[in-house]
Amino acid sequence: MEESARQHRMLVVDDRENMRVLLADTFTEKGFDVQTAADGEEAIALIDQEQFEVVITDLNMPGKDGIAVLRASKAVNPDTEVIIFTAYGTIASAVEAMRFGAYDYITKPFKLHEIERKVEKIILKIRPVRAQNIQTWIHPGIRTMVGGSTHTKQLVKMIAKIAPSNSAVLIRGESGVGKELVARAIHDASPRRDRPFVALNCAALAPGILESELFGHEKGAFTGASDRRIGRFEKAHTGTLFLDEVGEIDTHIQTKLLRVLQEGEIERVGGAETIKVDVRIVAATNRDLRDAIDKGRFREDFYYRLNVFSIEVQPLRNRRDDIPVLVDHFVRKFSIEMGREIAELDDDVFGIFLHYPWPGNVRELENVIERALVLAEDNRITRDVLPAELLVEADQAPPPPVESKAAESLIERKDRLEMELIKGALDRFRWNKTKAAEHLGLKRTTLQYKIKKYGLE
Repeated sequence: MEESARQHRMLVVDDRENMRVLLADTFTEKGFDVQTAADGEEAIALIDQEQFEVVITDLNMPGKDGIAVLRASKAVNPDTEVIIFTAYGTIASAVEAMRFGAYDYITKPFKLHEIERKVEKIILKIRPVRAQNIQTWIHPGIRTMVGGSTHTKQLVKMIAKIAPSNSAVLIRGESGVGKELVARAIHDASPRRDRPFVALNCAALAPGILESELFGHEKGAFTGASDRRIGRFEKAHTGTLFLDEVGEIDTHIQTKLLRVLQEGEIERVGGAETIKVDVRIVAATNRDLRDAIDKGRFREDFYYRLNVFSIEVQPLRNRRDDIPVLVDHFVRKFSIEMGREIAELDDDVFGIFLHYPWPGNVRELENVIERALVLAEDNRITRDVLPAELLVEADQAPPPPVESKAAESLIERKDRLEMELIKGALDRFRWNKTKAAEHLGLKRTTLQYKIKKYGLE
């Protein structure tokens, strides 16, 4: 089977259901065929029947522990890579496990991206050399983008189309909408995926410092330049350079950047040597660059060089269908980072989330959920743990925008059918939302969203 077509197989072993669900959902979304086991004995039985490329197992479990799972995995297939979860106090045991052939260990509580990166390295290691330029579960990275709205789906399609190119991309959108995530998705879906992704916030640096950061400098180029410094362009060579808030760059530096885009070469500050660089530029801005051009603050020729491909990321208030998916994602993410059971949201909290205008966009939503989980009691997020301004703004916010009249009849028919299915499931399970969601194949947060959407309560 072609590498791009086949799924990598993973086994997740943990006696905690929430951990199994979290990891299974995470890696299934990334294209893995994931199986789970609640203890060592069940895991070993699966290992005897099937082959897995990656096994993720807790170290301490009732009965047969993670070491037993490791030994069984290696006995059946020495190429299976095993990652061990361990508590801080048992690190010595995890190190011992590595002597038996474990790939690595992770101490609890851990951040989800830690294990994602370790698994990514495993797949890069086992991927055949002939498939180095073929997309696997890791590539495109657009699979990690979270959202269910039409806008997000179109965004994912656009990224998939433009990623293989080497042309510059300009990403437009308000602060907090996820412009850097889009830039990383473009890089991860491109042929440069295994090369550096280097990011620089241009608004955070004064012009003189920014020039040195971009191009590097030679020893003695200015006061304090005691050593030669390599700039971001050289660090990003053969990869992607992400210039965030590009609209804040001084026009003098814009001129130098224009030359890089045209000629593919730079000179360090204080140096005379011309250095060839192969870098794809992805830029982002929350400003109206056409207005900046009219006011003489942005070079028009530089704008057109950056704007070969243009992507606009809509604010969260314009894509409310993304909210239930984002809420579920962040709740799971922070629950596991904090080492607790996955929390649930009260229905009125979900209603507040849907009506709040989210001026800080996805970043604000993420921060609100992290704060709520820190303050939550009994593993539930209630309105009591939400910021006061969120409650006031949500109560005063206008209702979400409706679809245009042209599409109304088709949307109404689809919504009516969906509403009937949801109402039927709720009646069948006596309004037990968890059971109804499982029956419908929905996440609980998605069901809560649709109940609010259709006014079923």
